[in-house]
Amino acid sequence: MFPASSNTDSQVCNFDSEENAQKWKRLFLSSLQKVLKQVHPTLAAKEDALEYVESLILRLLSTLCAKPAPHTVQDVEERVQRTFPNPIDRWAIGDAQAAIEKGRKKSPLVLPAEKAHPLLRDVLHTKIDYQVTLYIVAVLEYISADILKLAGNYVKNIRHIEVTQQDIRVAMCADKVLMDMFQQDEYGESSGQPEDPNVDISITFDELVKDLIQEKKTYIRELNMIIKVFRDKLQQIPSLQESGNRELEIIFSNITEIYDFSVNLLGSLEDTMEVTEENESPAIGICFEEQAEEAEFDVYAKYASDVTRPECAETLAEVVSRPDVSDALTSAGHGFKEAVKYYLPKLLLVPVYHVFTYFKDIEMLLSNTESEEGRESLEQVKGLLCPLQSQLERNIHNSPYSAYLKRKLNEINSRHRRQSRQQTLIKMKELQRSIDGWEGKVISQCCNEFVLEGDLLKLGATGRKLTERHVFLFDGLIVLCKSNNRRSSVTGQVGEYRFKEKFLMRMVEILDREDTEEVRHSFEIRPRDQPNVVLLAKNVEDKNTWMAALVMLNTRSMLERTLDSILLDEEKQHPLRLPDPSVYQFAIEDSESNIIIEEKENSGTPLIKGATLPKLVERLTYHMYADPMFVRTFLTTYRSFCTPMELLELLIQRFDIPEPELPEVSEEETQEVQNQQLSINREIMKRFRKEYSQPVQFRVLNVLRHWVDYHFYDFERDQSLLENLTNFLDKVKGKSMRKWVESITKIIQRRCNEEQREITFSLNRSPPSPKWHIKLEEKDWEAILPIGAGGTSTNPDYVRPLLMLHPIEIARQLTLLEFDLYRAVKPSELVGTPWTKEGKEKRSPNLLKLIYHTNNVTRWFMRCIVETENFEERVAVMCRIVEIMVMFHDLNNFSGIFEIEVWKRIPPAQLRIFEEASEISENHCKKYQEKLRSINPPCVPFFGMYLTNILLIEEGNPDFLPRAAEGLINFSKRRKVAEITGEIQQYQNQPYCLEVEPRIRHFLETLQPFDTDDETRIANYLYDRSKEIEPKNCKKPPIKERRWHNSYLKSPGIKPRNKVPNPLPGIFLQSERGPKLNEGAEGDDMTTPPTPNTPSSPSLPQHHQAPHISADNAVFAPVELGTGNVMSNEYRYVPPQAPPPPPVSSQVPPPPLPPRAPKREPSVGDTSPKVKQAPDAPELPPRDVSPPPIPPRTATLPRMHSSMGLQHGPDHHHHAHASLIQPLHSISLHHQLPHHHHTHHHRIHPSFLAPPPPPQQYQLDPPPHRRNNSVDLSSPTPLARRHTNGPHAGLPGSSDGDAGDQPPTPPPRLSCRQTFSFTSDPHHS
Repeated sequence: MFPASSNTDSQVCNFDSEENAQKWKRLFLSSLQKVLKQVHPTLAAKEDALEYVESLILRLLSTLCAKPAPHTVQDVEERVQRTFPNPIDRWAIGDAQAAIEKGRKKSPLVLPAEKAHPLLRDVLHTKIDYQVTLYIVAVLEYISADILKLAGNYVKNIRHIEVTQQDIRVAMCADKVLMDMFQQDEYGESSGQPEDPNVDISITFDELVKDLIQEKKTYIRELNMIIKVFRDKLQQIPSLQESGNRELEIIFSNITEIYDFSVNLLGSLEDTMEVTEENESPAIGICFEEQAEEAEFDVYAKYASDVTRPECAETLAEVVSRPDVSDALTSAGHGFKEAVKYYLPKLLLVPVYHVFTYFKDIEMLLSNTESEEGRESLEQVKGLLCPLQSQLERNIHNSPYSAYLKRKLNEINSRHRRQSRQQTLIKMKELQRSIDGWEGKVISQCCNEFVLEGDLLKLGATGRKLTERHVFLFDGLIVLCKSNNRRSSVTGQVGEYRFKEKFLMRMVEILDREDTEEVRHSFEIRPRDQPNVVLLAKNVEDKNTWMAALVMLNTRSMLERTLDSILLDEEKQHPLRLPDPSVYQFAIEDSESNIIIEEKENSGTPLIKGATLPKLVERLTYHMYADPMFVRTFLTTYRSFCTPMELLELLIQRFDIPEPELPEVSEEETQEVQNQQLSINREIMKRFRKEYSQPVQFRVLNVLRHWVDYHFYDFERDQSLLENLTNFLDKVKGKSMRKWVESITKIIQRRCNEEQREITFSLNRSPPSPKWHIKLEEKDWEAILPIGAGGTSTNPDYVRPLLMLHPIEIARQLTLLEFDLYRAVKPSELVGTPWTKEGKEKRSPNLLKLIYHTNNVTRWFMRCIVETENFEERVAVMCRIVEIMVMFHDLNNFSGIFEIEVWKRIPPAQLRIFEEASEISENHCKKYQEKLRSINPPCVPFFGMYLTNILLIEEGNPDFLPRAAEGLINFSKRRKVAEITGEIQQYQNQPYCLEVEPRIRHFLETLQPFDTDDETRIANYLYDRSKEIEPKNCKKPPIKERRWHNSYLKSPGIKPRNKVPNPLPGIFLQSERGPKLNEGAEGDDMTTPPTPNTPSSPSLPQHHQAPHISADNAVFAPVELGTGNVMSNEYRYVPPQAPPPPPVSSQVPPPPLPPRAPKREPSVGDTSPKVKQAPDAPELPPRDVSPPPIPPRTATLPRMHSSMGLQHGPDHHHHAHASLIQPLHSISLHHQLPHHHHTHHHRIHPSFLAPPPPPQQYQLDPPPHRRNNSVDLSSPTPLARRHTNGPHAGLPGSSDGDAGDQPPTPPPRLSCRQTFSFTSDPHHS
């Protein structure tokens, strides 16, 4: 109808010219995006799609503005009527007239008429009235909305969420009206890339349910077509009204009951999907079971019995043959009479065979469900529906439509939802291969659906000769062929048919022909540019089948648009009325004073930036759509702006919805008018209950279900809250609502009665057995436990367990304990930073336990170091701590890694590993974050970073929106906090496959290295001990008596895994790293001494990688991430093995000895590796129990000589460096300073030299008021409080007299311990 290019017609305005294209290009793009949101709110469109729609409406604009230019609205209307197909011309004109009536200021148009108006004047070179522009733009908007709606329907059917240009072309190809309007190429477009028929079509249970819901929506639309397009139109004919609609009852039977049943079932399915959590399978069986138990499916028995009788078809044929009915149907629209006569009978059979899809669905659900409860429910439904299925099969067998219905049932039984498109492609390819002499494009490029095939007779041009034709009918083509008698030739196999001719369905008109004595059961195909073709069927049933298919394809787009128009009119006629806002606060209209929405591009649901509390609760239970993410965020963060009791009261108020006020029915009006008004009021109330009351009440119950399931601690803390909830649930009425009330009640009972569930491991996996180094006797346990925990000493020996227990087992047990503490932290303990405020012990109990435990572990390590007076023993203690840290890394215990910072005067091998592991804390822990996101759980994340980020958000954002109406809660702030708590929770669900060792666990749980939490006392003790074991200005470490035997100091070894999942750069790479940690100081084998219950592990060759080992002894429990990858067994800890003695070979010379400092001997505790001496190597000097002297240093390096490195030189400068959060984890036995570092690397934090700092309560105290202060995000320690006494005050080497003996004021922090350490017990010497 419209030319493909406006350049070909001199009478059409040229919008493609260089001058006009610059002005009009992209004028409508942003507006078209809004049009799409109106017709399909959940879809987005690519820019190429919008550009294509813009090009189409510009072509339409060029036709409407063709010369002579339109001067009045009537000119444009005449052109629309002349060029637009029926009935789209009427609807476009109706929208345009409505836009004119509302005027310029109240115009509902989205397209920018005010921008188009001056451009139209330039193009037409004449003055044009604004009313004319408004009319033209309204027509363009209607057509663009029609195109986008059609394309959106296609996109939803193929399960996509974004419209592309190709989608629009494919959708328009299947629409006769749009193809006629824009006259694309001969064949149009199809779905483009053919799908691979061999592609995996496996389907999950969730996908099956989603497909089921989409299928039911399509089916309900077909029911609407029967009722609203056909039945309601026939009801309007006077002659049928006079007969009391008896004929219509025979024709349509109980179709409205079928519709109501289908809507209720669909609503139940959608409700079930809405309440189903992400990782759960929906309990779909209960939806079918409820309907089956109530015999709701029986509506199909009556319908099938009525519609399959010959009386139904005969009555319809008789009604259509009446002159008045025929005239009314003809005037209803082009092709409508033929649709009623031929298409409607087949459409009426859709419910008859659709009910069999329920039986097929139940079988597929049964075969895919994994829930035992769901399986039992579906089995029950299958048994209940068996009698109905048998009855329907008998009706079909005795029906005159038996052959047609059986063919449809075979399609239902054989097809697969995800396979239907592939099957269609295969069918079309096979058909094309069976046709010799095919001309033109491949069928699959211009058609999307195969409809029908069969034998017909073609009437010759003279009207006498009949020739046989085999006809293939597709949605885009009708192909006529002749049977091929030759099945082979010299060139090989030939097709079954010979191609004769074909017609585009959009280019033909289908005409019914009356029967004559010579020609019976005929119909005519009338192409626009080819000779007419008359085809004859074998009998009347065959003709009706072909005419039904042809008329359906010919009128489908018109009927679909008619249905859309009817539904839109009903919505306008019966608007959704809400209760009076004065009695129901949740019915107040949205405005800037109560809600602010964040505009987000291509977002399905809007994000709330800020709102009042009633508006938040309204959106929490919104009637238009569900927003699960908003529900989770709200229930996680609401305690920062309202109490649980206030929320419950608001939800109860939201549930109790008063009815809206209805228009009064005047008694003065006639009875007919009163009946009409009463009918309108009934429809208003019906829509109110269906679209507002029921969705809101259901979503209130869904919020309550989510609340008690995931945040039951609110009800545990407040018994009155639980009583109010149960009282409300007892009062809820209504069958549909009681089902959800019972589910909430079951959750409450389960939560009230549940006990701590023991972790079990499936798939025959078992945790590794505990490892032991030196067996602890009962007296040893008594010596290391405090008196309150079963010990006998008032001053427990904390060094003993560090040296006697196996470092692997210490790391395992600490990891298990810290994971339990980590996963016990609830989101409510974090939102609003309650751990920094009054009542923190009640509001954040689990978080405080985690903080106290972390502090105690770091203090334990600190005390072990400073209480080890002998230098060599101190080195051994430090090396043992490094081994524990390496195992923390192996176990993904990042909390443990952050607990350890060590003195740098340890052997080089351990020092290198420690430094590499410590890199994760640099640059605002950037490497740590990358590492955390790259691993597979289980893991123990470092909680301090979460607390820092939450504190930054809480301190840096106001609770209420500034520069907005008073009382608007800043919900975007809560959303950011919820994102952090969500990340915390995602690591709380995957446990470790490790075994708890009760004695070690008891020791770690009761660990309390100091009898006080007073930071000042602890700092004083550490300082005094550090001066005692290495006095200031000492030239060599004091000689102290050895306390431990060599067997205690020699490490049992920790053989790292050969393959570490996502290792840090350089860690555990033996080829680069050189020595291994499990080699002793003398190079001896370090096999773990077995306990009576622990058999020794089999040894592995030292040069050989660990082989593949069974699931037993795996550290990690099985875990699924992403697409379901399970952590392989190679990602596990390999227990230390006893390496065999290296083979003696005369060909391979031994490696040389490492260089040694003069007069230095390796220390007993040194775990750096040694190599075997060569035969000609010099003899090593004998050991001396005293530590070697330190070589003198030159005077040019003015620093204090200390082999322990406990002191800084007088010239060392140090800036205060602290964080509110990081001290939670940091055990600063050596603190890497950000500024003024010189070449001395073996020194301890200068705070160790400090005298007692003034008593301050740093840990867990409320942060200072910083509302108007800026946050320095560039600092590695954000939110750190600044000291007032300068960076050099009180440090050794400062200019303030005796300040060298005075420590600086310790930095404040949130944790309960210092960032420096070293403690000692003078009795342990």
